[in-house]
Amino acid sequence: MDALKENVCEELAASAGLNPRRWTVRSFALLLSVLFVSTPVIVRGIHTGEFSYNVDETQHAVTGLFVADLLHDHPLAHPVEYAYQYYAQYPALAGVVHWPPLFYLFEGLSFILFGPTVLAARLSILLFAWIAIAFCFLLFRELQDEWIAAAVALTLACLPSVLLFEKTVMLEIPCLAMSLGAILFWTRYLFRQSTGDVYRFAIFASAAVLTKQNAVFLIPFCLLSGLSLSGWRLFLRPAVLRAMVVCVVLAAPFYVLVYRVHWKTIAMDLDERKASAGNGTMVYLRALPEQLGWILLFLALTGILVSWRWDRSRNVTLMLSWIVACYGTFTLIGHKEPRYALYWVPPFLYFAFGMLTGYFRRPVLKKAGAALVLPVLATTLAAGWSLRRPYVCGYEAAATSITGSVNSGIILYDGPLPGNFIFFVRAHDPHRRFLVIRKALYAVRLKLGGGSVELLHDKSDIEKFISASGIRFVVASGGQSLHFPSQEVLRSMLAGPPFHPVGRFPIEGTDLDTPNLDLNVYENTKWTQPTEKYLRIKMLTLDHDIVVPMDRFNLDAEGDRQSAGPEPKGGNQ
Repeated sequence: MDALKENVCEELAASAGLNPRRWTVRSFALLLSVLFVSTPVIVRGIHTGEFSYNVDETQHAVTGLFVADLLHDHPLAHPVEYAYQYYAQYPALAGVVHWPPLFYLFEGLSFILFGPTVLAARLSILLFAWIAIAFCFLLFRELQDEWIAAAVALTLACLPSVLLFEKTVMLEIPCLAMSLGAILFWTRYLFRQSTGDVYRFAIFASAAVLTKQNAVFLIPFCLLSGLSLSGWRLFLRPAVLRAMVVCVVLAAPFYVLVYRVHWKTIAMDLDERKASAGNGTMVYLRALPEQLGWILLFLALTGILVSWRWDRSRNVTLMLSWIVACYGTFTLIGHKEPRYALYWVPPFLYFAFGMLTGYFRRPVLKKAGAALVLPVLATTLAAGWSLRRPYVCGYEAAATSITGSVNSGIILYDGPLPGNFIFFVRAHDPHRRFLVIRKALYAVRLKLGGGSVELLHDKSDIEKFISASGIRFVVASGGQSLHFPSQEVLRSMLAGPPFHPVGRFPIEGTDLDTPNLDLNVYENTKWTQPTEKYLRIKMLTLDHDIVVPMDRFNLDAEGDRQSAGPEPKGGNQ
């Protein structure tokens, strides 16, 4: 009876366009070939630059370091207090609540294994890129064959619009990998009716939404594809209902926490309008040529129009459900960026390569169509190989000029990309004897457009703060436009005693909003231990400030290696 049932399921799967064939040596060889060819393209330039992309990359890096320290210290008795103290010392932890936690676990493990470096963070992205490639291959191998699967997976890996995020420490690739896993197992369940697959879908769908909120597109995708292919009764099946429960149990705790402590900030970010209401529906359609390139876009649109000729209706329905779900989800979100719709690239690639290999019937034309796949792949590989990710560098040198000269100290930082500077302070401070303050002059709610407040107003306020807080070093940007009067006052104060210049560190790279940017490091020659008993961090994203006793920090300065002397150190004066 079980054998008969299995045969029936296999026949239904085959008629639906899902290929239940066992793996062959050729299947493994093709998948390994895709990984072998794409990996050098992905890792090219992996050592270049620091963290900068969209500012978010810097916060992802520091949050990964926090998780690494959390795993090392395992403060089970007081995790919230630990997080507050860590943020007070290294104030660049927006990722703790603003974004889901799953990626940071892998990034933190990478830091533990390989050390707190830029390379270690990018290796964690490489891991998810490999997972995405594998799931992409598995999905399209089952819908068509292993040759189309290899073409789609290789193109996805090396397409410049995707490759950019395989080279940056952002959440797009980890979320894409988990989403592809969820779609793979949902597809298998729709066509095979295997209970195990719907539970695997639940695991990967939960992992996707616990990696980035954009994975919410999986909900309309499942609704559209499920209703179209199996009807509404699909969602009343016990296995599907249990899978929904699994998703809720796994994902709900984080999102309940976000709703309670951070929802207003999230809503502000999502509601930000970058396009007028009339143009909002066109944002992602206009992004398609940049995401795919004109050749692939033309092939994909042609493949959709003639899909009735070369593909089974169920496969077409599944892919169109995927595209419509992405478009509808991200169009409804007020804050729009082309990268948000990265998740609909695979179905477009499927239509492009499927049309080339499946549309023609005559043997000569069929071979000609298949042969066209090679120049398309070659063009994509060439474009991917020539891509250089935007980068900055110079922050690490500024940080090590401080951590390499003394054993401890409190640093006042006022410049762009604070998370990048903070990452390197922590990375080069294994005993955590340095503390960075960046919310002294003013506080901002994520970005200037979200709201801000100036905390210090004149020279007297700043002098009192520096003295009471025990500020030993000040790092201030030069060449950058300033937004608050207190920033100008601080820089005028740094021009004379008691501040001594340690070094000027030019910030170089291709990801700079301001040319001729530099970081200027000064030592306060009259610094003393802080007289304030508490460090108060102004929080505009919470309903309360963070207050931590100063004696909680390990700021003992005994055994200082050397103080910055009369000659500048670590940079170009």
